[in-house]
Amino acid sequence: MELSDIDIMLAVGRSGKISQAAKELNYAQSNVTTRIKKLEEEYQVQLFNRSSKGVMPTEKGEQFLAYAARIRNLLYDLEQEMTDPVEPSGTLRIGIVETAASRRFIDILNEYQILYPDVSISLVNATSPKVLRHKIESSELDGAFISGACVTEGLKVEYEMQDTVHIISKRTDTPLETFCQLSWVVFPQGCPYREITEKFLEEEGLSAKKLIEVSTMENLLSCVESGIAVTIMPCSVVHNHPEAYSLHDLSDVLTPTSTTFVRGENRYISSALQQFMRLLNEKCITF
Repeated sequence: MELSDIDIMLAVGRSGKISQAAKELNYAQSNVTTRIKKLEEEYQVQLFNRSSKGVMPTEKGEQFLAYAARIRNLLYDLEQEMTDPVEPSGTLRIGIVETAASRRFIDILNEYQILYPDVSISLVNATSPKVLRHKIESSELDGAFISGACVTEGLKVEYEMQDTVHIISKRTDTPLETFCQLSWVVFPQGCPYREITEKFLEEEGLSAKKLIEVSTMENLLSCVESGIAVTIMPCSVVHNHPEAYSLHDLSDVLTPTSTTFVRGENRYISSALQQFMRLLNEKCITF
């Protein structure tokens, strides 16, 4: 087996199609097929099940991919440690869920850039913690802010911020019961606050059909401000203009939430990431 076989297996595993993996790696499709068959012959196992729709890893294939990901991450960490300067520089890749992208967070980034001008910051926004978790595991991100309950196995929590979840409407004295006639604005599937919204609607016997799905916090808050919808989100999302909104309490079970900054467990920490985490803890951000 060659190291390039690791990249081939991972690419095929991600895409589920040999043709797509070949295109991603800039290889001939026949070359990818041959390399996989060679691995199967070398280990005397079938790594993928083939069909007209693509390929799916077998049980042994899943095991191979797990080891391949660990090897690829170790090689990435090796390269990072060998080339990492004493003074922070290079690119710091941070993921952030839409609910955490507040003005306070931007202030921290501004201060970080002033302190470490040789570091370029790459921000990746998402509405699903699972997306950011995958990007950390695949070394596409150095760390990420993830909201709501999430599985932290394989991740190291470096900072945690507590918050509370509420029904948020435009500024009004209207009783909560009248919201039954309105739509509910939510993020796409995978957002923990959409899950809370759907659970709340089910418990209250309300219809989940009147959902407006958006992908940015700006659009979500615009729907709420206009009065066409209400939402269930952490109260911190409206801290820039609290006078424009009314907050309505949920049950004690649904109210507590948190945002955590996580990185890959047992992964190399670059000087750029180390200083970012230090600044984050010093400033004690409350979203």
